[in-house]
Amino acid sequence: MTRKDYVLIADTIAQLSRDIAHDEGCALSDTGRAVASGERAAIQTLVNRLAHELQLDNPRFDRGRFIEACQLDAERLA
Repeated sequence: MTRKDYVLIADTIAQLSRDIAHDEGCALSDTGRAVASGERAAIQTLVNRLAHELQLDNPRFDRGRFIEACQLDAERLA
C-alpha cells in the first residue's frame, strides 16, 4: 500500500468519527447515547487493529501518525 492509501483510509475513518459525534450530539435518548458509545468503541478497535495490520505490511508505517490522522478524540473514545 502507498501513503495515498493510508491517507484515504484515515480520512474515511475521521469522517465517520465526525458523523458519529454529530449524531451523538443530536441523540437525546439513553438508547441513542448507548449506540453512539458502542460505535465509538468499535471505531477505536477498528483503528487499532487496522494500524497493527498496516504496520505488519510496512515496517516503516507510522502507527501514531495514522491514529492521529484518523482524528480520534481520546476523551470521546475512552
